[in-house]
Amino acid sequence: MQRRSNRVGLSRVRRELLLLLIVAACRDLINDTPVESVRSSLSIYGGNNQVGFDTLSKLGSPLAVRVTSDNAGIAGARVQWRVVAGDGEFTSFPTGSPLTDNATTTDANGIAAVYFRPRALGTNTVSASVSGVTPVVFNSTMDPKLRPPDVLINAGPLFDCTGGLDPTRYWLATISDTLLSASVGQRVGIRYASYLSPVCTVQFKSTAVPVGGTPFDSGIIHAGDRFDFTPNVAGKWTFVDAINGGTGTLTVKP
Repeated sequence: MQRRSNRVGLSRVRRELLLLLIVAACRDLINDTPVESVRSSLSIYGGNNQVGFDTLSKLGSPLAVRVTSDNAGIAGARVQWRVVAGDGEFTSFPTGSPLTDNATTTDANGIAAVYFRPRALGTNTVSASVSGVTPVVFNSTMDPKLRPPDVLINAGPLFDCTGGLDPTRYWLATISDTLLSASVGQRVGIRYASYLSPVCTVQFKSTAVPVGGTPFDSGIIHAGDRFDFTPNVAGKWTFVDAINGGTGTLTVKP
């Protein structure tokens, strides 16, 4: 009887010990289960894919990013700006003052921004980075030819250039206004009407320029294309569509 009692007591101890081990293992498992980490992210807030026209001017809009944690803005995050392709310089937004280390800090909404002035033709690429977060990349294009002209002349036949109607009936600026004006040094663009058939072509060519003026000739261009020139002296500049007819007079002021 004594041996059986001892065996029963030993079995009870083993069961209790096993139970304690299971409880401890479960507790460790619970404690080791990772808590979902805070999700931080960096995203472009504005200013991507802009076009610059000269190295003297910054882009029209600032480059802006937003740092968030679970969709809420993080204030005080340090954003590092860097040119990774091309060339350019950063200044602070909105004051335009120099940045000593090309870094800015996010505001109460998690937003940080800089002005960027491209210094190289073609594509300029800027990265914005925050420690521990995937960087974002801005692209901008520097192309003086994409700059809108100072004076734009819309020109083309009233109807079509195929001969079905009268292709020599022309409009310049407006249907009744063929006298246009610009100033010396302004860039003047003559755009061939975009509504015309793709087979339509034009050749804008000066027929008379003031003394000392440089004649211009667009060569053959197509519907929707634009030819630019810069008058270098004041006076009357007359031109013609050498293919379809139609004339215009540009008055250039000093």
